[in-house]
Amino acid sequence: MLFWNQNSRFIWILLFIFVSPAFGKSIPVGMTDASILQVKATVQYPNFLQPWRFKNPEVRYSTGIYIGENRILVPAQAVYFYTNIEIKKPDALKLYTAELERLDPDLGLAILKLNDPTASKDLKAVIFPNELFLPGTGLVMESKDQRTLEEKKIRMIRLDMEAYSSGYVELPFIEVQSEEKLDGVGELIVDATARIPQGILYQFKETGTGRVIPSFSIKHFIEGKSFPFKGFRFKPLTDSATRNHYGLKKDDLGVVIAEIYPGSSADGILQLEDVLLEVSNVKVDPKGYFDHPKFGKLNLSYLFHNTNDMDSNFGKKIKLKVFRNKKPVSLELDLKPLEESTIRIPYGNSRFQTPKYLMLAGIIFQELSEQYLTEHGTQWRNRVNKELLYLNDFYRIKRNGNEGKVIFLSQVLPLSGNKAYHTAHQLILKTVNGVPIQSLSQLQNLVKETNSNYIRFVMSDGFELIFKKEEIQTLNAEAKQSFQIPKDSNF
Repeated sequence: MLFWNQNSRFIWILLFIFVSPAFGKSIPVGMTDASILQVKATVQYPNFLQPWRFKNPEVRYSTGIYIGENRILVPAQAVYFYTNIEIKKPDALKLYTAELERLDPDLGLAILKLNDPTASKDLKAVIFPNELFLPGTGLVMESKDQRTLEEKKIRMIRLDMEAYSSGYVELPFIEVQSEEKLDGVGELIVDATARIPQGILYQFKETGTGRVIPSFSIKHFIEGKSFPFKGFRFKPLTDSATRNHYGLKKDDLGVVIAEIYPGSSADGILQLEDVLLEVSNVKVDPKGYFDHPKFGKLNLSYLFHNTNDMDSNFGKKIKLKVFRNKKPVSLELDLKPLEESTIRIPYGNSRFQTPKYLMLAGIIFQELSEQYLTEHGTQWRNRVNKELLYLNDFYRIKRNGNEGKVIFLSQVLPLSGNKAYHTAHQLILKTVNGVPIQSLSQLQNLVKETNSNYIRFVMSDGFELIFKKEEIQTLNAEAKQSFQIPKDSNF
């Protein structure tokens, strides 16, 4: 039986290669193909604690995959805040420069464009198909030195769902294992039998486990398409008391809708405390999973966020069945990409955004972000203001479209004119002259345009700072000279 299964799989792979034009080309990648490149990026990250400065330059190395038309696929994390990118081709001493063409922060991939139009000479493009051979054995193709290409074995275990690199949208990934040492910096994974691309290794831990971006997601990104987002968060419904509260019967399945993003796919369609029973006629269990015919148990987000051409609802109306007010209701939902404007407190990766700040009277005001909090070291959760931590944990998403950013006083630069407030640190700004503050630009305009002779800042804990309006610019000028701050704001 084992012999039959192995031979059947081999025959199936050969059939897939020959019939693949119906689904998109599947071209093997050989050991001698000039497809794998070395990428060296010089990066300079912003300083979220001193937002008028940048940190010291660093060098990041990653694997680049040539995808045709002078374009190279690399992990997005390798080129965030780059100042220079150099590309090394196989068996060549010359270095080529490249610029960022496009980036998807949730998928964690970027496309670079070579500046020299002749740089792609002799390179062979890698084409990513829809099909995955799971579970199975793969080969990791990586360029370690100036000339040779190495291959290492990897076991592709299963498909699962999670946000990549602390992104916002859960996307499919392949869980892998290997006994060999791998870097997880964009190496190409091909099927060991047919050498068909299966994905890109973006994470590998010392425990021998890693994660791969599947080929169908890469194909979708290369084609310039956006990724859909369901627009809601849910909670499991596993205890009988809660299920009884929502009027569910013993054999009913489903999860409860706990949060809806304003302006998203779910906004105006789903309601809080709806019990989601089915998606596209697929039943959802009380933990939020469903049974996929090929990949087994998967999170229900797959039914919304998957972009495999052969198994996707992308571009279609999604039929939903919910239990609302103890009655069954049928709904339809159009998928949209994530609206960045719905994010109140940015979290996860920086998404190429530098920190905004506004200085008033030598006092630095910033928008709250998780990047600011994590700058306080590995023990940042124990070191930052607990109110900021609470907001970051539970109020990242806007509750309504009119809700603004969280503006806070990050530090008071020590000047003689503001010495009464030198101990103020990480305080949330509530109002200025009685007006609630929702953005740095609003704060800037309010101080500039007010007719009052005094500016009164009130924090969420009741702490107050009061300055004469004429003092604001005088203290700012002193702070810029004393602390080498180039300007009052950076937005």
